[in-house]
Amino acid sequence: MKKGMLAQQLIVGASALAVAGGAMVVPEAPSFADSYMAGDFHNHTPCSDGRSSVETMVKKAVQSFGLEWLGAADHGGSSPRDCRVDDPEGDGSNTGTGKFWDVAPVTAVKGDVAMSGGHRSMWRWQSAEEIIYPELTRLAKQLNKPMLYAGIETNVPGHEHTSMTVIGNQKPQNFGGDVGDAGAVAEFEYRFDRSDTDFSKGAPNHNWEGKVANASGTGSGLLNHQNKAVPSVAWMQKYYPLDSYYVPAHVERAGVFNPNGNNGFNVEHFRDFNNAGPTVAVGFESQPGHQASNNRGEYRAGFCGTGCDSVGVTTFGGTGIYAAKIGGLWDAMLGEGRNWFFYASSDWHNRGAFSIYEKSTTADFYPGEYQKLYVPRPAAGTALRPQVVVDGVRSGNSYSVMGDLITGELSYTASVIGYAAAGSAKMGQTLVVPRGRSVQLTLEVNLPTAVNNSPYSFNNPSLAQIGIKEALNRPTLRQVQFIKGNVTGVVAPSSANYTNASNPTAASFASFDATKWTAKGQKRTMVVTIANVQNNMYVRARGSNLPASVPAETDAQGNPLNDWDPENATQGPYVPCNDAACPAHMVVRDGKKISSYDVAGWSDLWFYTNPIFIRVADQPKLLVETNGALAISLKK
Repeated sequence: MKKGMLAQQLIVGASALAVAGGAMVVPEAPSFADSYMAGDFHNHTPCSDGRSSVETMVKKAVQSFGLEWLGAADHGGSSPRDCRVDDPEGDGSNTGTGKFWDVAPVTAVKGDVAMSGGHRSMWRWQSAEEIIYPELTRLAKQLNKPMLYAGIETNVPGHEHTSMTVIGNQKPQNFGGDVGDAGAVAEFEYRFDRSDTDFSKGAPNHNWEGKVANASGTGSGLLNHQNKAVPSVAWMQKYYPLDSYYVPAHVERAGVFNPNGNNGFNVEHFRDFNNAGPTVAVGFESQPGHQASNNRGEYRAGFCGTGCDSVGVTTFGGTGIYAAKIGGLWDAMLGEGRNWFFYASSDWHNRGAFSIYEKSTTADFYPGEYQKLYVPRPAAGTALRPQVVVDGVRSGNSYSVMGDLITGELSYTASVIGYAAAGSAKMGQTLVVPRGRSVQLTLEVNLPTAVNNSPYSFNNPSLAQIGIKEALNRPTLRQVQFIKGNVTGVVAPSSANYTNASNPTAASFASFDATKWTAKGQKRTMVVTIANVQNNMYVRARGSNLPASVPAETDAQGNPLNDWDPENATQGPYVPCNDAACPAHMVVRDGKKISSYDVAGWSDLWFYTNPIFIRVADQPKLLVETNGALAISLKK
């Protein structure tokens, strides 16, 4: 078995640390400084269905939008277009400046013949290994950014999509030296991607035996889940348990699971994945990309066919219902004590009605332009390499931010009141508490001093409804919620509750605004107490630039409302865009502009933290602790 490298979050110790009074901190996640690095692991180029080359996308992400790491993750399958060249028209060289592989200068294509639009397509396993990864290593050296690596947005058998990588032998940090290869991620794509129907075994470079064909017809969804999707996670867990991740993407978009097709994910599938890959399948993207689409995240009625809607129909404040709804699916997973964490991504493809070179968009934002996924910055002297990103993803010590609402300086901790020697737990960690003691939670966030990446400086139309004047490119944090739920134990696959996607104990138990938090310069500090702890639990947090009771945006408790499509006359209500500077591409209803597309996205911003777990000392370890211990054992 390949053991990989020990995740940094587990270096701090192989066992719980006993302290005075019996309180302990179980270190599944690392004791990093309170500084995080922004990145993105779900995006596209012409090597699948994107329009900007690898170079354009990476340079935009790094140079314009400040990302420190990036996983390039084109769809699995095949494409006839060369991603070393921008293709702003999205059609190869048919009408513009793009390029096909089989148009001079020709690039040799391997594997079984696949055609698209009369042109030879290259399988993703080849482009990941021979095109995308070499481009990333070249750019890593040129830009001095060692954490650029190859991943895949794989088409999951029986489901929709997953963002994944296997670092394997990828060594982009060795500028100009041995940079290794992306053979491991290429092998995964060949073996398990639903759209990769190549059976060449990766010849002539490889001899990948044992590929399983996709099932089709009645029962195919269930068969593909059981025979390809779950085994793909098990394969990663067996061979790359500490240098890979498997994160299902835009998980609500394709509707509920279809046992006869390839639609969405239900809670039982996430449980299956986490069971099969306890150090690999560690969370989901419930905050999708495509945030400038009128169907925010591309969630909509009829997404997967007549009568087949995205789960929840829309997003809620840009986040899918699985995570946005308190007491819903994410809370059900956390209520088991699972290491199941929340991630966001850009899902960058193009600008919709605008060119990829323009700033306005009716579809997507570049990586880092709007959404940022923050993972821990390692200690000074630690070599930066892609493994640092994988370690951060696995740790759960991460958070996601829209529109630079807060910065990469954040501290979220839990400690036992009256036991200074107990230390503290951070996101992804478990604080072990003597029964009856009290816990203090402290969240410190920092607000940016500069404008964000919005091209608009007119007043936020959502806030204008309640008389607040604030420029879209200078958002202000206005509310933070702490959400707490009980941990009642792992649900067995044989249990009737294995398909239950709710946690009725989850609730918002504390909220803050400018009248409640402590402000010092750009720092906002919030402190809450959980008295007399008698049961296991978790606490997560989220915040927004919108206060409670903003029409069409938030309810009276500050929770996000449906992001209705302004172009759909059967939905609503909507937010008017009355400012004279509202751009011309806004949707017009009854002769008036409606806040829509990118303006709607920039108006409605959120951040989400991952949870801190709390366990009563006389109770058995939580699954998040057990899976942390497993990672330690895999290193030995």
